Order: sequence, then C-alpha cells, then structure tokens
Amino acid sequence: MNFYFPGERALCAAENACHTLHNILTLRGAEVRDTRQWSRYMDETIDLFADRTDVVFASHHWPTWGRERVEAFLADQRNMYQYLHDQTLRLVNHGLTPMEIAETLTELPPELERRWYLRGYYGSISHGVRAVYQRYLGFYDGIPAHLNPHEPVEAAKRYVAAIGGAEKVLEVGRKALADGDYRWTAELVNHLVFAEPDNADARELQADALEQLGYQCENGTWRSLYLMGAHELRNGVYKGLELTTASPDTIRAMSPGLFFDYLGIRINSDHAADLPELRLNWVFTDLGEEHAVRVRNATLTHRSGASHADLTATLRLSKATLDAISLGQSDFGKSIDDGSIEFSGDRETFDRFLETLEDFAVMFDIVTP
Repeated sequence: MNFYFPGERALCAAENACHTLHNILTLRGAEVRDTRQWSRYMDETIDLFADRTDVVFASHHWPTWGRERVEAFLADQRNMYQYLHDQTLRLVNHGLTPMEIAETLTELPPELERRWYLRGYYGSISHGVRAVYQRYLGFYDGIPAHLNPHEPVEAAKRYVAAIGGAEKVLEVGRKALADGDYRWTAELVNHLVFAEPDNADARELQADALEQLGYQCENGTWRSLYLMGAHELRNGVYKGLELTTASPDTIRAMSPGLFFDYLGIRINSDHAADLPELRLNWVFTDLGEEHAVRVRNATLTHRSGASHADLTATLRLSKATLDAISLGQSDFGKSIDDGSIEFSGDRETFDRFLETLEDFAVMFDIVTP
C-alpha cells in the first residue's frame, strides 16, 4: 500500500518501489505477484502524488529527494515491471519455455539497465520472468517429458547409470568445475548426490560448484541459497537454529478459524485413514464464538457460528488456553486434565485424532534427499 503524507509532501512507496528489482516471486515461497497491476499502481501513484512530493521512501530502503528525481525513480520502477511482464508474454507467444525466456531476456532496456536502483540485488530478471510465466501458465512448460518425470532420487539413479557410474559423473563434473562451467557442475553432480547421498566426493564437488555460483551472484537471495546449500552438503542440515514464527503476538492475533486451518494441515493422512468421523463443537467462552469442526476421510473442515447436533465431543475453552497450546506452553491432554478445557464426549477418539497430528521441523534437507 502506497500512502501519502500531504503535510510533509512525503510519499511512502512501501515495498513497491525500492532501490532494487524486487521479487516477483519470493524464493522462500509465496503467491506470484502481478507485475501488470504493479506497474499500473505505480503509474497511478505518479499521477496522484508525484507533482506534490519532495521525498519518496520505502519500508526497508533509503529516501529519494527532489520532485524530479522522485518522478524519475517511480517511472523507472513502473517501466521495469511492465517491461518484464510484457516481454515475458511476448516470448511465451513465440513458444519459449520458462528457462528459454530466462536465458533470452537477460537485461532491461539500455536506459533502465543503467539505473543502479533497478539492479537485481534482491529479485532477479531470471526468476522474475519465470514467475510471470508461472502466474499465467502454471508449472507446465509445454514439454510432455516434463509432465510426469521420475522423482529426484529415482531420476538420479538412472542418470548416473546412463552416464556410466559415479566415477564418470565425478570426472565430467570436475572438468566442468575446472572449466568454470559451475552451472553444469551443479546440475550434473546433483544427480550423483541424490543417487548416492553418502558419496563424500560428490557432496564436496557439488558444494564447490554451489560456492562458486554464490560468489558470482549480484542477487543476495540467490547467493544465500547457494551458500546454504554448500553448507548443508559439507556439514549436514543446520541444527543450531532455534527459530519459530509462533510468537505470542502472532498467536494471539490468529482467529480460531485460522487455527483450524492449520490443524487440518497437520493431519497425517496415512495415520488418520482408519480414524472414525469426528464431529466436534468448540465453544470459546471469552469470544462468545462457536465452531463446528468435522474430521472425515483424513480431512478437517470447519464452520464458524455453527454446531453439530449429533456430535463426538464438545470442547469449552478460552482463546488464551488455545494460545498457550499453540505456543507449546501446554497441550490438549494437560488442558483437559487440569480443567482449562471443559471436555465432554468421546475422549478416546479425540485422543486418537491428536495422535495423527504432525509437528514440523524448522530445518530440513534441501540439496540432499
């Protein structure tokens, strides 16, 4: 959201115009952003505010001062996102696949290319144009061989065998590294790492290639991903990070509906396959809310402002009790036993349901199977 402070003649461009090519698709994972609308809203912002703005600033970047510089800065940002959108779709209509587009569309027009605040320090043209493709056409690149390939480990075993075995892969990979073809080293040796995860030579060679790719990156996010991959190959999955997004403020702000959405994601479908249907009424005494939750076919659905007549159990609790459970300060069993949750109904079936819920590790394998 861009917003204007008329008394200060100041425009906050949020993250929509900052001193870099922003991510059209974040590599951490998110919905693809709409570059067409991005450009249009920047144009609207110029029209509404540029002629009465002395400074534009962003949430994470430094300000740009002076009306003429402000307008040029915003116009360049607008044109960059529109260019990436339009040129990607132009090449799509010529039949190019995502990687072909990324290899073809490597620079902005000369005038924009010279603007240091449009450089790919955070986003990049390469993964930006692939994101535009994804927004319009999805994961399929039009090549039938890519519709249903083998999963990585099984594909890797076949590639290694076809090339002539582990030693041959290492030989070709080492030559590629010596020749400076780090992209090919990484792609080729990745198969050997997945086919033989304990092959120390393969892991070290792959790490060397990823390190070199990281050192060459202008893009900070790519560099971090390459170097983190090299670290995992040499040292295993990093175990020293104690990170959680479940801060007390975040948990308190979650509605019961969001909690039930998350609860459904945690159900292990294999473990819940033979679970009898559960119909649970949740009554939040401090919120004055009632929620009807149903678990059937290893799937959780819920309705707010509703209740089951024919039910498995009723849980009466405060939102604060649910927050404590979400933060790991308690659990359902303890809360029922100590009276924080007033439970009536089939406790055995409810406990069986709880046993199907998975917890998620913060860190997990990425560059190794």
